[in-house]
Amino acid sequence: DVPASGARAAPRRITRWPLFAVAASLLVAAGMLVNSLYESRFFGGGDLATDVIAHMLHEPQMLVPTDTTVDGQELDKVLQEAGARFSVAPPAVSFVRLCPFRGHMVAHFVVRASHGPVTVLLLPDEQVEARTPLDEHGFVGTILPLDAGGSIAVVGEADEDIEEVRNQVVGALRWRL
Repeated sequence: DVPASGARAAPRRITRWPLFAVAASLLVAAGMLVNSLYESRFFGGGDLATDVIAHMLHEPQMLVPTDTTVDGQELDKVLQEAGARFSVAPPAVSFVRLCPFRGHMVAHFVVRASHGPVTVLLLPDEQVEARTPLDEHGFVGTILPLDAGGSIAVVGEADEDIEEVRNQVVGALRWRL
């Protein structure tokens, strides 16, 4: 209703429901984000070996054998962003990228080995006292401390020669910390 000429309009009452609805939506969205990061093991949730395997299982497409090889420049770029480099040519790498892992971005790459893919995670922020064996969900491997600090996880299927890949990668890896 339009007030008569000269009459004052009644003050408009402001409701707060839209403000509460926006705040509730933001709270739900933040909760979903934290949950998805936790589920993807960005924050970590278990011991290091369990988190390495969980990270691998989160990206099952990387566990499929392939004949493709990553371009050397792409590998160098990811390693540089992770604070590392190879001093010599690494074994054939079929996948590489930076991944969230326990609150940090780490270099994750897959090496083509004799029986199938072997996953390597460079973990500059994870300190282990000694060689830690992995044996979960059909995967075997090790997490090794590195002389320059940090550690490296090398994991493959049970019939794969993990030590050969580990020796090649560890021998070629240089941290730029």
